[in-house]
Amino acid sequence: MIKRVIKRHLPKKVLDILYKFKSRIQNKDDFEWSEYNKKYCKQISEIEKENTLILPEGKYSIVEGKIVLEPSLLHLHPNHKLLYETIYDLKPGSLLEVGCGCGDHLANIQKVLPQTKISGCDLLEKQMKFLLSRHPELKTTANLFVHDITISAPNTKVDLVYTQAVIMHIHRNNRHLNALRNMFYASKKYIVLMENWSRHNFYNGIRKISREPGFPWGNIYLYVNDDGNQILMVISNTVLEGYKELHNNKELLKYLKNT
Repeated sequence: MIKRVIKRHLPKKVLDILYKFKSRIQNKDDFEWSEYNKKYCKQISEIEKENTLILPEGKYSIVEGKIVLEPSLLHLHPNHKLLYETIYDLKPGSLLEVGCGCGDHLANIQKVLPQTKISGCDLLEKQMKFLLSRHPELKTTANLFVHDITISAPNTKVDLVYTQAVIMHIHRNNRHLNALRNMFYASKKYIVLMENWSRHNFYNGIRKISREPGFPWGNIYLYVNDDGNQILMVISNTVLEGYKELHNNKELLKYLKNT
């Protein structure tokens, strides 16, 4: 009862801050992962009432690198749209989604980049079953596997590794740094992050990891893709044209009220 009242009356920005400090004080992740699948499925049902989550064949186009849906469709979630357009611009030959959940992102990226070899991993077997029920085609067109990114790097090497709202939920024993670190070992060129930037100091964490002995990249460049409403981070081992360089963590918080 108290939780419902708090959620109803406090602004989302304040709730984000409260959850952030709660997780840090209790040294626990945002979710009890063994129970997460039920909450996740419900969340997907709510989101698709207001957004198109799966690109419908023949009802979208790509114009100058931007995904355009037919007017009769609900809008793509803005975070998803920016994620897809960024990956489309980078055009990796292969990619891995860490925390692939229901598989919508993998399915959509496969549609806009049909030549890209796609892989996805998730912590839970239940999530994989949900994914295959929603996108059965991915059973044969994608490399899917259960994996805990906070424990070890995946046994795969791809051009690009990305997350969408994953690292932000990991807090226990600073395992979010383990997750980020292991993503570098799986990526040959790029890491793309779409996260709630208030949940960790992503900039400092990544810079710290890049100075560790044995860091797998020879060079590291941090960029943002800013669409005027939200920010996505692009990390590259080569200089990228057309992206704004990221100088500090504060720049990621530009649209905090919308995260």
